Amino acid sequence: MKHKNDLHKLIISLNGRNKKAFDELSGDYNFDDFTLTIDQVSFDMSRDSAHMRARISLDNAKFPKDVFSTRSREIAARDFLIRSFDTMAKKVRISVRNINGGRILIDSPSKEILETSALVVNEQFIEVRFIAELLTRKGIVDASLNCKLLVENIPKIISGSLVFKNIDTELLADWIETCEDADAARDQLATRKLVAFIADGSVLKRNLPYKTGLGDLKTVEFVSPEELAVTLELPNKGSIRGMGIPNGITVITGGRFNGKSTLLKTLELGVYNHIPGDGRELIVTVADAVGIKAEPGRSIEKVNISALFGNPGFSVDYKSFSTKNATASESLAANIFEALEVGTSLLLIDEDTVTADCIGRDARMQALIPKEDEPSSSLREILPKLRDNLGISAVIVTSGSGDFFDCADTVIAMKHFQPYTVTAEAHRIAEEHSIKRYVESPDIITLPSNRLPLTLSFIVNTEESPIRQQPRDKMIIRYGNEIIDVPLTQIVSFSQARALSRSLALVHRLNDSSNSLRDVIEKVMKRIDVVGLDTLSSRLTGDLAMFRAHELAAVINRMENLKIK
Repeated sequence: MKHKNDLHKLIISLNGRNKKAFDELSGDYNFDDFTLTIDQVSFDMSRDSAHMRARISLDNAKFPKDVFSTRSREIAARDFLIRSFDTMAKKVRISVRNINGGRILIDSPSKEILETSALVVNEQFIEVRFIAELLTRKGIVDASLNCKLLVENIPKIISGSLVFKNIDTELLADWIETCEDADAARDQLATRKLVAFIADGSVLKRNLPYKTGLGDLKTVEFVSPEELAVTLELPNKGSIRGMGIPNGITVITGGRFNGKSTLLKTLELGVYNHIPGDGRELIVTVADAVGIKAEPGRSIEKVNISALFGNPGFSVDYKSFSTKNATASESLAANIFEALEVGTSLLLIDEDTVTADCIGRDARMQALIPKEDEPSSSLREILPKLRDNLGISAVIVTSGSGDFFDCADTVIAMKHFQPYTVTAEAHRIAEEHSIKRYVESPDIITLPSNRLPLTLSFIVNTEESPIRQQPRDKMIIRYGNEIIDVPLTQIVSFSQARALSRSLALVHRLNDSSNSLRDVIEKVMKRIDVVGLDTLSSRLTGDLAMFRAHELAAVINRMENLKIK
């Protein structure tokens, strides 16, 4: 292995040469306290980047063993160290007029704490993966500035962010304990017969763009109504009071701009842990919760949606329904039963993201348009059956349909971003203003049967495609030349989208057309759990983040080339 002095000499020798000479930098270098690996250099019009890995032994980093002692603590610590690295890198950025480059970049996380490939830890070392923007002037190497970037600044960043004595150890402890408490709270939901918990003092949304009714506040701290208040015992914070949302059907209602959709969005992201100071640290949802919305235009491949489209008077086979251009109601039905296929205990739905007919047909409309002329049922019909037959809970936001009042187990009214329990009042209104409506869905709903995806579905298409759209949006997944539009509400980073895209190749390798979709997804998730995110790439990269089985299933289900046996 070469020494850092050799790297310094090599950079000096490149002075004044064309930037393509940077290729000679590839290799391993001993920096005494850590090793630096320059894997490759890439060139484009905007920047010339060196893809690097720095590895420091745990003996040199001197972290206490308990920092990485559990899965929860390790993921939190890794997230903290990535952010520390990013902070240090910004401090030492080189900025010189008429010089391109000078930044050291790492895949910086969002406010959610995710497992990523930007930093990995094992029993021997910590390895951080990053990019250094090499410095050139009109395509010519500037040796002096590149020596400062690679030989001086990188050691400063490593020392300042990956050596225990040099970091903010109190903040690290806060990071770990916050993540540990959130995991502990989520683990208690099932035994408490809850689908979600929102701690008192939580902040659903910051920088409110309007007056809240409580004054011109920028934030409102959440306070649980007494009827739904529960107390959880957490390993670090101890007893924490908050609002527990029980199993069953929960309706969230209220006037416009009072926090209904904000609460639902917060619950969707409650499947992830959040960083200290975010305000959502102790807002947790069951890990398998799935946000459901209508997606007119999506493709569907042999999904049984007959529970919502069960009218025998129509000739379409809704027990194995396929289309390349679904209607809003067809897509909503497919989204629900695809989620059930992979496994979920909670559906999260906002009336703003589905059409009115998907919400429900009231008694008057049922009287005017008889069932034999209407092929589909509605959420008002299907959600109670999913609860009663399969134990599937739902949280639905609605301010326009009181038909849910008589089937709801819990009704929450949001006012000025605060919750109020109005279940008894809603049930009373349902009784006093009863308008008899008839049931439009089957009496019994069962879990969908397992579908068997054909292996040929996952063959990468490398032929020239007229579609040159780039996946700039985090909801866009590219697989070969196929663009998969996945408007999911629970993908929170571009790195998750990249990992999902690369996971399709692993699906191809593990699937033999005899596995159900659920089985092959479980194989992929198990492989990642055992090997790590690196199993998704042919080379070590730092730009991948962990996803759930539900998001992978959603990507597969939206592939135009998907074929089911």
